[in-house]
Amino acid sequence: MIFFVFGTTKWFEFEVQALKPLISSSWLSFLYDLFGYYGASYFLGVIEAIAYIGLFVGFWRPKAGIIGTLIVMGTAVVTLSTTFQLGFNGFIFKDILLLGAGFVLLKNDLNRLYAQK
Repeated sequence: MIFFVFGTTKWFEFEVQALKPLISSSWLSFLYDLFGYYGASYFLGVIEAIAYIGLFVGFWRPKAGIIGTLIVMGTAVVTLSTTFQLGFNGFIFKDILLLGAGFVLLKNDLNRLYAQK
């Protein structure tokens, strides 16, 4: 649900503006050089959309769940890597929880995948 909400908001002006101070003051600022402000937000929205679609399809297809889970874990690690530049706050805290949930989901999907074989 978190990725659905956050991924969907990346397509709106208010989120593009909200990301500017976060991304500009972190190592992720290269995204603005590559894609611009709107393109970077849309890029992040696409990544998060792939994650929540993978997690949803993962109910029936464990391989899709594994892909979604790995994206969730990857985004959590990337966000946590900005802690020293942005400081610790609720934005960062949610990624600690997502990383932990990702490990649980990954274990579950791997167990389901190997049980099918």
